Order: sequence, then C-alpha cells, then structure tokens
Amino acid sequence: MEAITLGPLILPISRIPGLVALIILLAGSELYNKRFPGLARWGWLTALAATLGARLVYAASAPSAYLSEPWTLLYFWQPGYSVWGAIISAAAFTGFYLYKKPPLAIGGITNLGIAGLVGVALLLLTPNNAFNNEGLPNQVFTTLDGEEQQLTQFQGKPIIVNLWATWCPPCRREMPMLHSYEGDERIQLVMINQGESTVAVDHYLRSEGFDFGAVLLDVHQQAGQIFSAPGLPATVFYNAKGEQVDRHFGELSRAQIERFINQQTSLLDK
Repeated sequence: MEAITLGPLILPISRIPGLVALIILLAGSELYNKRFPGLARWGWLTALAATLGARLVYAASAPSAYLSEPWTLLYFWQPGYSVWGAIISAAAFTGFYLYKKPPLAIGGITNLGIAGLVGVALLLLTPNNAFNNEGLPNQVFTTLDGEEQQLTQFQGKPIIVNLWATWCPPCRREMPMLHSYEGDERIQLVMINQGESTVAVDHYLRSEGFDFGAVLLDVHQQAGQIFSAPGLPATVFYNAKGEQVDRHFGELSRAQIERFINQQTSLLDK
C-alpha cells in the first residue's frame, strides 16, 4: 500500500512520518507549555522552520520548477520535501531560539528529540516503491475520436501517464501545470480519463482551453486496477523503454516532473 484514501483525498504513505513528527512536536509543546511557558510558541515556529527548510532543500534539487512560479513553494499540500532539510532546519532554529531562552532548553530539546526519533523510525519502516522495471501495460483505450489506441504505442521517449476526471478537484488543479508540458519534446504526456463520456471530457477540455495530444477514455475504469491506483489523481512515470520508474498518488507538483525529466535526460545522455 502506497497511499491511504480519505474520502476524496489521497494521503501518500511517505508523508505519514513527517506528519506524525509534526503532530508530536506541536502536541508536546502545547502540553508542556504550562511547565515551560513559551514552549508552545517555540513548537509552532519550529514546525514552520522545519516545513520551509524541507521545501527549500527539495526545491534546490529542481530549481527550474520554482523559479518560474515561486509562490508554489507555499503550496504545502503538494509533494516535495527533504527529510534532511526538515531535520537540519528544525535543529538550527531550535539552537538559535533556545540560546536566547535557556529556561526552555530542557523541554524544547526533549520534545524535538522525541518527535525526530519517532519520525525517523517511521520513515525507516516505510516501504520503498519497488517497480522492478514493470513494463508499460499493453492496454487498449479509446481516443476522443473513437479510435482504439494501445499505451505501448507511446514508447520511444519518457512517458507520464496521468489518471484524472473532471469531477476531481486535485485533478483540475494540476491540469494547467500538466498542460504546460504539452508539446515538450523531452516527454510524452498521456491523459487517461476515468469513467466519463466523450462529450463530458471534450466539453471540459475545450472550455478550459486544453489541447492535449494524447487523451484516452477509460469508460470502465480499468486503469485504476492496472496501475494499482487507490484514487485520483494518479501519475505513473516510464522511461523511454517503457519501464516504470516512479509513480505518485495525489496531486502532482511541477518539481516532480522536472526531476523526472532531468533524471531521464541524464540517462539518455550517457
């Protein structure tokens, strides 16, 4: 299991260690605030520092994704965090903050240590995705023109397969970002709509001004089972050979696409 479905929301398992660590940090600082007045303020500021540090360190690995849209750094619901960035930022801020407020040192260091140890322990217990070079499914879908098309026809360049629906809010949020890569010679986008009619899909795309070159219809929603997707949106990444190299369940970020493109470009250049 790589994600937990909470109604219309998808929570990737990889985010749970960080969320648990933040909850412990904030709960502990609030709980012991009476014993150590001011600890709650430290807890919230440390959580903010850890979150921003994790985002900034991650952004440094894909700067082009954020230089054009720097405000997306604050889209905290999107993926893209560095574990080491969070740890170093939280520790550095705590050292600076507690240096000026020695009475909070015992409570702050203890609280941060417990939160950090639990978070790291959960991270180590979280299973990594194992793709084993799983190939692009030889599945047939229907185009908006009513023609049948196999996914394997798109092999030859790195492929991003996105499962979406017009009723899915995260799908709609990430659609403009995905559309910005349409026509990018480095990748092939394949947009597979789940369970909707040709009329509904065509109307939505036209009304939003999206002209994706590869839009497929999955009326019977077989793709969800094929790609083991717990919900929408779901994105699966393939290399030029049609081998699965990554996947993400939930809203996608530009940084993920840029990292994928950079990785595949470097491999092709070798």
